[in-house]
Amino acid sequence: MLNLNEEVRRRAEKYFDDGYNCAQAVALSNIEVYNGRTEGIIQLTAGFGHGMNSGCACGAVTGGVVAIGALLAGPDIKGFDRTIAKLTAELHRRFVGEFGLTCCKGLRKKYSLLKNARCKKITVTTAAITLELLLSQKANINGAGHCTSALNEPD
Repeated sequence: MLNLNEEVRRRAEKYFDDGYNCAQAVALSNIEVYNGRTEGIIQLTAGFGHGMNSGCACGAVTGGVVAIGALLAGPDIKGFDRTIAKLTAELHRRFVGEFGLTCCKGLRKKYSLLKNARCKKITVTTAAITLELLLSQKANINGAGHCTSALNEPD
């Protein structure tokens, strides 16, 4: 059986190595392991890299939030959704537990000055944390990115 944790990590690292930003790598890797719809995800997450290009809110976290929303929100969702809110808050909590803060500038200072060393580790780890949270909701995800009772099996 395919180890989803290893697969999401592999995909996130490959996307990062191929030049995608941290948000793109986390979102794409998670949505793909669920055979979700990735159309527009690259464009949607383009501005989230490098802490939204201002140094705030690490792009890996925002990419995880995008993946959670893309996979759990139905086509008619409006406003607040308790499940999505719970998972995004838990993603934030776990990220802070792992890295100490979510501010990109702060992470750059705390860890390596070398982008690839620092950001790749953060990106891959955040992809795995996001996957773990999504797996806790697998009964609510399908490959079309809509809430449902069926999970499409990964490739």
